Amino acid sequence: MDAEEHYLILRSHFEAVAEQEMIEVTMEQVTELLDCSRRNAQFVLNKLTESGYLTWIPGRGRGNVSRMSFHVSVSDLLAAKAKQLVENEQLNEAWRLIDSSGTQRMKDDFTDWLERQLGILRTEGEEREVLRFPFYRPVPYLDPAWVQRRTESHWVRQIFDTLLIFDPEEKRILPGLAHYWEWDESSCRWRFYLRKGVRFHHGQEMTAQDVRFTFARMSGRTSSEWMFSLIQAIETPGRYCIDFYFAQPNAVFPAFLCTDRCSIVPEDLGGPDKAACFSALPIGTGPFRIIKNNESMLVLEANDHYFEGRPHLDRIEMWVWPDYEGQPGSHRTSRDMQLLYSGASGGSASEPSLSQLENGSTYMTFNLNKAGIQQNNLFRQAIHLGLDRERMIKELGGLRQCASEGFVLSGAEQDYIPGSDLDEAKKRIQASGYSGESLNLYTYEWLENEKTAAWISRRCKEMGVQLNVVKLPIEHLADPKVLARADLVMAGEVLGEQADLTLLELYQSRFSFLRNHLSPELIAYVDDKLSVCMGEPSSDERMKLLLDIQEKLKSSLNVIFLYHSLQRAQHHPMLEGIALNAWGKIDYKHIWVKLET
Repeated sequence: MDAEEHYLILRSHFEAVAEQEMIEVTMEQVTELLDCSRRNAQFVLNKLTESGYLTWIPGRGRGNVSRMSFHVSVSDLLAAKAKQLVENEQLNEAWRLIDSSGTQRMKDDFTDWLERQLGILRTEGEEREVLRFPFYRPVPYLDPAWVQRRTESHWVRQIFDTLLIFDPEEKRILPGLAHYWEWDESSCRWRFYLRKGVRFHHGQEMTAQDVRFTFARMSGRTSSEWMFSLIQAIETPGRYCIDFYFAQPNAVFPAFLCTDRCSIVPEDLGGPDKAACFSALPIGTGPFRIIKNNESMLVLEANDHYFEGRPHLDRIEMWVWPDYEGQPGSHRTSRDMQLLYSGASGGSASEPSLSQLENGSTYMTFNLNKAGIQQNNLFRQAIHLGLDRERMIKELGGLRQCASEGFVLSGAEQDYIPGSDLDEAKKRIQASGYSGESLNLYTYEWLENEKTAAWISRRCKEMGVQLNVVKLPIEHLADPKVLARADLVMAGEVLGEQADLTLLELYQSRFSFLRNHLSPELIAYVDDKLSVCMGEPSSDERMKLLLDIQEKLKSSLNVIFLYHSLQRAQHHPMLEGIALNAWGKIDYKHIWVKLET
């Protein structure tokens, strides 16, 4: 227990005593309050006196009354301690201290102080530029093989590189860690020539052995195992050359190599001392290297030797700020925050910001592999008809922007108004044979998800359907055994830069929320379409086949679509190079700071 905690015990006990007021107190009272020996109590009092927290005048002789005065209020002490914790990069501990012991006024004051620590920090001597911004949760799982969420995928792009790169502007594949590639006429053998001299963040040069290890470690264990399972053999004819062999034509492989899942990792995972914590502190070849990753913050620093050129920013700090948009003191503008990811569509029009409609959708699946009323088509029709998307969006607000017809944006989203009829939904519920049993709607833990799921549950109750919401960590929900227990699942899918690749994985992966709820007949239909996709070199032609799948799932009401979300980032005008990617995030390697005149 440190000095501040001892002082807090004493000050809290004598809370009614004003600062500087001298009171009488016995040594026995002090030892009882501090729960320690007389000797230790005397040591603590001396330390608190030296630190300026109080004045202690001991009584002369045993049993004589001593005198004491307090110099620091409880609120000032807590605030000082919380600020010291933040300066020591223990943000989570600071939040816990303020939440557990502070008043609402103290929480507001601390929030205001904390907001002033965010933004661009410039050290005049070294001219280092540090970007600090808030985010509502930590990101402890950054191993590219296992990432499940858009934020993690985005961070992976800052830390790692892939063999090939997809250019979303020109819609073509470019060299990455591989500077050249070739294939045979059947598209069954692909060869890649690697750049020389590319080094991982721990100094080791990247070679074909690292590439081979990257793909070998993922087989059978990731969301992309459907692709890895097709690889028949991997050979390394040279230190900077690698061959992939497939039993069947695979025209999709180059596009797949651009995805974050295929980020190249070192064969030794950084060595014995780093391999155990690789998920939280991964080692890549990317523009930034990770320095710290815990429940308080994520810290990255520029890779000075990045093969595509050093980033302009020197350091990035993501401060974990639970419910940062909902904090009472969060009233500062984007100019103060410098960078603020926001799901809300509000805000002043004068504040600089970027926004875009998300390519992807929040959706709900019915488990057609489990016995129950969800197998009944009339029941699924009723739920689809009874969920008024427009009302949902209006009542919940926030990131929810417009009703969706499917995963892929069509360009006419703002004009789409799905039909809704609560009375007709009730009639179809009755005709379906539903007898009042409870169904379980599973979703993954995220505040916006939970709000949507709760709204759906309330609406179903209006229809006469009992729907229980079960929220789980996304890693648990992706377990096929867990998905098998769900009657329904509500989730969201954001299509990456290559929308066809995201949909291929969504329809193919055994960890997919959607595939696990398809009936055997629908799986057969989907797999036939996907087999044609794998041999199709044109992404446009692949997308036509994937849209056929979407329409089939809609017509069968295995999947019902809910809404598209708005992606938004506010920023200070001095930040240049700002652009939103497919995940609604900003690639930090392109950001630079324009000095104000």
